[in-house]
Amino acid sequence: MKKLIYRIYRKMNYIFRRIYVHAAPKRYALNRQERKTRIIVSLTSYPGRFAHIHTALKSIMLQTVKPDKIIVWLDEDVSRHRFTAKMLDLEQYGIEYRAMPGDLKPHKKYIHAMREFPEDIIITVDDDLIYAKDVIETLLKTHERYPKAVCARRVHKITKKPDGEIASYNDWLGEYCGYDTPAHDLVATGVGGVLYPPHCLYEAAFDEALITDLSLKADDIWLKFMELLNGTYVVWAPCRIPMPDLIEKEQETSLRSENVTQSRNDVYFANVQSYFHVQTDAFDIKE
Repeated sequence: MKKLIYRIYRKMNYIFRRIYVHAAPKRYALNRQERKTRIIVSLTSYPGRFAHIHTALKSIMLQTVKPDKIIVWLDEDVSRHRFTAKMLDLEQYGIEYRAMPGDLKPHKKYIHAMREFPEDIIITVDDDLIYAKDVIETLLKTHERYPKAVCARRVHKITKKPDGEIASYNDWLGEYCGYDTPAHDLVATGVGGVLYPPHCLYEAAFDEALITDLSLKADDIWLKFMELLNGTYVVWAPCRIPMPDLIEKEQETSLRSENVTQSRNDVYFANVQSYFHVQTDAFDIKE
């Protein structure tokens, strides 16, 4: 009965969120006050998503706490003539589009921002979701409690098999809300919104050759190991609905399908774990 009530609540919340985002007037999206540590919202996109990205961006523009920048990173061959009129319209409200060399796929979401703004807070989001208006606010509240941890509204808890080895990704505890303290057995999932404090990743995090060889299509897995190797914990940022609303159901990408339903995440996890010689008991530690 509780699950049914939650599903109904979640569906109603999605409906009202869609109405709010579409109906609310556009307004300037960026903070105008001086901050010691800036907040950079970072995401990536490609032309196949351009028809709907303005909806995701508008949901970020309507946040209760405004960031200092909102940057959409694109491949260098994506020219402005491919932008929609709605994308171009959002530039006057503070949205930036930047084309960058290299084909880092989902890793573009964080890597360019962290390189350019190493002393600032980076918050990553996706381009095909409608975000609740308090995403930045809830992430910052958790960051204030645990300033050195990666804070995420949606996390999975790593589980183990009876023999002590890491269980398959599909057997982990998804959207885990069991505790809100930092731990190494939690994996931040980018779709929910993730806050990265400055210098939270291991030195190899930006090695593009390694990323390409080991985990090109699974940024969440790569980032988990880069956090673990750096001694950085992950913490769940409490919220009622961890998973934002997908803008268009048919827009769900083959990348997510491949990684989850075809168990590619297990391959990427094994690749990175083996390369860096990470022991399974490293994931047992809590702060």
